Amino acid sequence: MLYILLGETDIVTVHVTRKKSSYASPSVILGPSFLIGLAHSLLLDNPKMKSIARIFPLIPSASSRSSILSRYFHQSLRAKGASLADAPTLRNNPTRPSRREVTTPPALSLLAFPALLRSYLISAASSSSFLIAPSLRLLSWLAHSTTPWVQHNPVLHLILKKTFYKQFCGGETPSEVQKTTADLKNIGFKGVILAYAKEIVLEKGTAVEAGKHDETKDVEFWKKGVLETVRLSGRDGCAALKYLRPSPSRHVYSSLTQSCCRFSGAGRSIMQQLTEASAPSPIISQATTQICEYAKHQGVKLLIDAEQHVVQNGIDQWTLQFQRKYNRYGCALVYGTYQAYLRSTPATLAEHLAIAQREGFTLGVKLVRGAYMASDPRHLFWSTKEETDEAFDGITESLMRKRWNDTLRPAEEATSGPPHGFPTVDLVLASHNPDSVGKAMRIRQEQHRTGESGIIRLSYAQLMGMADEVGCELIMSGKRARSNEEKSIIAEKPQAYKYVVWGTVQECLKYLVRRAEENRDALARARQDRNALGRELCRRLLLGGNIFNFKR
Repeated sequence: MLYILLGETDIVTVHVTRKKSSYASPSVILGPSFLIGLAHSLLLDNPKMKSIARIFPLIPSASSRSSILSRYFHQSLRAKGASLADAPTLRNNPTRPSRREVTTPPALSLLAFPALLRSYLISAASSSSFLIAPSLRLLSWLAHSTTPWVQHNPVLHLILKKTFYKQFCGGETPSEVQKTTADLKNIGFKGVILAYAKEIVLEKGTAVEAGKHDETKDVEFWKKGVLETVRLSGRDGCAALKYLRPSPSRHVYSSLTQSCCRFSGAGRSIMQQLTEASAPSPIISQATTQICEYAKHQGVKLLIDAEQHVVQNGIDQWTLQFQRKYNRYGCALVYGTYQAYLRSTPATLAEHLAIAQREGFTLGVKLVRGAYMASDPRHLFWSTKEETDEAFDGITESLMRKRWNDTLRPAEEATSGPPHGFPTVDLVLASHNPDSVGKAMRIRQEQHRTGESGIIRLSYAQLMGMADEVGCELIMSGKRARSNEEKSIIAEKPQAYKYVVWGTVQECLKYLVRRAEENRDALARARQDRNALGRELCRRLLLGGNIFNFKR
């Protein structure tokens, strides 16, 4: 005999009773109301369908669906000589907590169902050793194909835009970018770190020589794109400034004439300037100054991205030059990026901290693990992932506590130093690792609990479409901070950002290839994302979660 348990949700649980033994089957089936609601949620993701639904309310409300189900199954049970009174109800089931007992929803409950489903499917493909290789080859071919039927194919464009592009990129037009930013803010993110995807392409093997092309034209094109990115970032947002964007490749930079020659807007000659760590040319210096002034006026922070090791020293010197000018009055406008997987990073960062302390400016630090393991020489990195994690966490703790430790030692090689010997630091912790983010949050809680003064400005960042569980958990911790029982523990809302790339589908394809490259080298992390998304899908589909929620 089948007993159908009806409660406040649209999930129908089946219990099976036999003559000699009875047991409650853990299996769960989906009622017709759920299927109607699922179609409802997918269809109403389209604004036009929402307008139609307002005029023709074809989908019943939750209470109506429950009433329909109740009448349907009540008649079915009565026909079999049973009644709902013979079966326990969900409300009285001691094995299921009541709604009043559920106080904190899971972090991923912040995601709308279509976004959750898309994220799960893409992370499942990215974490599969069987699927990642052909997917990467396909994306790479699409990114670099010059065939007209590929570049101007509306069907292919639509497929890519609704899948991979929508997952990782912010939009093709300013209005689409602003909508993506608004959607992320509605979820609870502080804002976005916006980056422009447009690249200047130079064929591999072409010599990079100053004076052989129109540097002014290249720099002007790059500056225009960055200024528009700053404008779209919005007040309290961030803009990523990339002097170079090499294409994904496993070749090491061996010379200027045998390099991965694909650069973003600042132009061809910039490669030579950065490799030699020379001062920026007057043209690029003037353009960067205009960008900094505009960002200052707009209230937008500039995060200068890291590049391959062969040019990173030059980028560091340029970053310090503009930090000296704009990171005054105890607040950073310009941030440099430090890659924890490099053995040299602790010493480099200690040197920059000493310069900031001596010259009296705030050092803006964006700390990442690193993204160029496929192209930089292997001896530059820590030997194991555990060593990289230790370096990342050690640097984080040193900067947050404003004192030296075994990982981050002062430039004079002392093992410890007084807190007042540490310069002012603003930190962006860019990590997908939940353990590293959790350690930083615990340090922050301890600082507030003990009433520590002079704590640094701290923000968190993850790439759009990746590590959603980490970003959403930061938002949920901010919501918990406002609850009465935790106000004494957490005194601030974590500032969480998403790194978002914008540009046309064709322009962003190369960025998508790089994302796929990173996932191929980090399958374990991708599998963790997939598993977390899968658990949230199961919670919504099988345990009565809120499937139809689009905004919170």
